[in-house]
Amino acid sequence: GSFMDKIKIIALGGMDESYKNMTLVEINDDIFVVEAGVKFPDRTQPGIDYIIPRHDYLIENKSRVRAYFLTQGHDSIIGAIPYIYDKVPAPIYCSATTKVFFEQFCIHNHIDINKFDFVIVKPSQDLLIKNRKISLFGTACNMAESFGLAFNTDQGNVVFLSSFVVHNDQDKGFVHDIAKIGRIINDKTLVLLADSFGVERPGYCSPKYRLLPLVEKQIKDAPGRVFLGIDTPDFFNAISVLEAAIKMGRKILAYDAHARGMLDVFERTGFIKFNRDTRVSIEEVNRLRPQEVLVFITGYGSKLNSQIALLAAKNNDEKIVFITPKDTFILANHVTPENEISATETLDELYRTGCTIIRPSNKEFIRMHACEEDLKAMISLFKPQYFIPVSGMFKHLLAAAKIAVNMNVGLNHMNVFVLDNGNVVNFENGRGTIAPNKVIAGDLFIDGKGVGDIENRIIEERQRLSDDGVVMMGITVSIKERKIVAGPDVQARGLVYVKDGEALIKEIGRLFVTCVESELAKEHFSKAYLEETVKEITFKAIRRALNKTPIIIPIIAEIE
Repeated sequence: GSFMDKIKIIALGGMDESYKNMTLVEINDDIFVVEAGVKFPDRTQPGIDYIIPRHDYLIENKSRVRAYFLTQGHDSIIGAIPYIYDKVPAPIYCSATTKVFFEQFCIHNHIDINKFDFVIVKPSQDLLIKNRKISLFGTACNMAESFGLAFNTDQGNVVFLSSFVVHNDQDKGFVHDIAKIGRIINDKTLVLLADSFGVERPGYCSPKYRLLPLVEKQIKDAPGRVFLGIDTPDFFNAISVLEAAIKMGRKILAYDAHARGMLDVFERTGFIKFNRDTRVSIEEVNRLRPQEVLVFITGYGSKLNSQIALLAAKNNDEKIVFITPKDTFILANHVTPENEISATETLDELYRTGCTIIRPSNKEFIRMHACEEDLKAMISLFKPQYFIPVSGMFKHLLAAAKIAVNMNVGLNHMNVFVLDNGNVVNFENGRGTIAPNKVIAGDLFIDGKGVGDIENRIIEERQRLSDDGVVMMGITVSIKERKIVAGPDVQARGLVYVKDGEALIKEIGRLFVTCVESELAKEHFSKAYLEETVKEITFKAIRRALNKTPIIIPIIAEIE
């Protein structure tokens, strides 16, 4: 038969990186944006709040953008919307829980929540957008009410499966909706896009993502207070442990403002109902018996580790709660390559307090992401003609591709695509090919105010300013008379102590004058060339003297 639909899949984020997911599904004239997330800066990017995907393609084609789909509430999936929406507005489809997380993100970043057009959906709803049928199906991941999507086309379904695990329990808000998937696979699957982040691990993820069985007995038997330190995105485990603790008669105390905000989210989304007996404020805590209290601490990555380390060392802002040897501390955040060092330091500080520490090992407690068998289960159900792994570092994408190829379901190097951000896959008449040309992709930096006003160069300068300081030097020259009429004035900040630096500052001034005089002696005076020369010579002199690399700003004023 002849196919009419022309399909493009465009990867704008999440390929060969953790977070900042963004995939476009383009069918004929309609563009659907699946996920639009941020990633967090590392230590080499000071002053940056977030990194979002470059989205020039969306801006150029904004009249064709029909919808944003937010599959779940993690920042890596929702966080870029506020910074794209003004330029590319379209209805945002998400679950009620995801919207609460989106609102938290906006409040945190002082963004007006009222400008967005939301369509709240149930995780297993069917939608019709521009006459295109889009079927949602519930997935189980660490965020409640997450979903996958199937875009119906005449070449078959385009199925997008974000963070998921095969999870057979019917926990409210965490349903892996196998019944709905069963209905979707009545139509053939053209292409399956699936999360690859955890697939290097063998076996199924279940039940190793469950924290409660590992700590239940210890909470029951704890003689004093219990502290729970957990990653903010681990909504699934936070609510199951807190609920169990409440059943055992413990009252929940939020350690700080962020933890209070999270307890509010659990309440607003209907996952935990607190009352006078189950949630206490920090002022009341000293009136309670220690065995009635669970202190809830949550945060992201190494920030959470440093919070806990400060608490253990009694350097915390919240001077009401300290850890004593009678307390039990459940440290349930996952160690990642990014936060490994801070995790070790934190554990060290905790041991000094003499409290009982419960730290589930990486073997028994893993992040709630599809492992090898979870992915295989989905590939064998959907039987896609094409497979594209998404959201992972290159090694994760490659591992997912290998798994698919080794399954004997007709997937091979001709129909499994490992993409870079910017790649475009075209599907025409049931055949998929990677387009020779990429679209613009990459990182945009957000620093509180604007979008992408910041280049890599500025980041490097901030790093150097914070480490090595700045040297500003000014001089005024007369081009007509070819001589220096005022200066030099040399100022250093954050480079040396004034007393130690006097000789060096004099030396820099002398070098400055020599450079300027030799440039003035030339037939054609070039200010740009002079600035470069001054920078270079000054830079070398300072590096020799101090082994520092400050930012050098020569200001050369010309008068007639």
